[in-house]
Amino acid sequence: MKVVSLMLVLLGVGCLSAAPNIVVILADDLGCRDLKLYGGWVETPRIEQMAREGITFTDFHANSSVCSPTRAAFLTGRYQQRVGIVDVIVGSREPDQGIPAEVTTLPEVFQKNGYATALFGKWHCGYPDKFNPVHHGFDEFVGLLNGAADYHRHGSWRVGLQQEKVEGYSTEIITERSVDFIRRNAKEPFFLYVAHQTPHNPYQTRKDTPENRPKDWKQNRVGEENRPRYQEMVRDLDRSVGEILDTLKSEGIADNTLVFFWSDNGDVGMSPVERRLRGTKFGHYEGGHRVPAVAWWPGWIKGGRKSDVFAMGFDLYPTFTELAGIADDNPDNLDGKSAASHFLKDEDFPDRDIFFGYEPKLGTAMRRGKWKMILKEGKAQLYDLDADLKESTDVAADHPLVAASMREAIENFKKTVVPGS
Repeated sequence: MKVVSLMLVLLGVGCLSAAPNIVVILADDLGCRDLKLYGGWVETPRIEQMAREGITFTDFHANSSVCSPTRAAFLTGRYQQRVGIVDVIVGSREPDQGIPAEVTTLPEVFQKNGYATALFGKWHCGYPDKFNPVHHGFDEFVGLLNGAADYHRHGSWRVGLQQEKVEGYSTEIITERSVDFIRRNAKEPFFLYVAHQTPHNPYQTRKDTPENRPKDWKQNRVGEENRPRYQEMVRDLDRSVGEILDTLKSEGIADNTLVFFWSDNGDVGMSPVERRLRGTKFGHYEGGHRVPAVAWWPGWIKGGRKSDVFAMGFDLYPTFTELAGIADDNPDNLDGKSAASHFLKDEDFPDRDIFFGYEPKLGTAMRRGKWKMILKEGKAQLYDLDADLKESTDVAADHPLVAASMREAIENFKKTVVPGS
């Protein structure tokens, strides 16, 4: 606690009476265009409340446009290529895919410093027992190991290392377990990772129980048939966020808890209105990896702020540990950078080259300030995001020096950021 207090004094924001709690709420396949907060089509009053009372990030990105790499980067604070997770892990068919035991994860740093730690929901960072969350710093784990599953039938879920049939609707189970964990640990510091399945397919609402499903229903299809279900699933996610915020308040620990809400990649194209960003999940255009993100910490984060800093999922590792005063226990090889002073004091967050690699399927994308390059099979596309956020006009031929420099940086990245590096 003394370390935490000193750190916050140095940041110029006073000191806490106890080590701060961290709650990370991760949506699955939720894009900016899905939320009215970002000009989209679904009202989410509790997430909008978070935004009014906290920071809305307009240029926050997942490290990948698919699930597993983003989660691996967040949990390790490093490029996902370094742990060999560049694509979706397809359950038991890939027994050697997962976060290696020797890699220090974010929850392990919190656990080492006396925090209670828990993950409820989707793991997707390794299916065999050796990759289970309980071996990566989580005291408690209840959820699914793979990328998608039925929302009502949970025969393959795990409670720790044990396979158990957990009764209920996925969003409800995850919420109830999270609320219970907060209540049980309200007097001690905790790190809670709420990894929702919503709104990933299959598009099943609470009403879509096995016995109520139409025989000819295409439950994974993106389109008009499932759009109302998708909307209800997002609203259900929003209610879950509200229950967690309400629990923090009722336990009297809201002003000692940072809550960060975001998504693991862009949307799937369910929106019925014109999309501000080009591309969706599985793509390197902005719609594939620019995601909604909101930070909430009453009394510490000034409400109603909008931040246009360019930040990434792997930046959360050093940010959270610095805010908790335990960054000295971070590995010295993190790729992410701490944004703690930006969260608390709105200080600038430095620009740097960032890479979105998804080899070999999609090639590699790179961001350098306003410039965005996508390089695949030797062909480069270059976009000026300040002038063309929708990435509609390739300007590589108009800026040959920029294009050449970024192409060289991408090639160097591909050579150096490899498993074990």
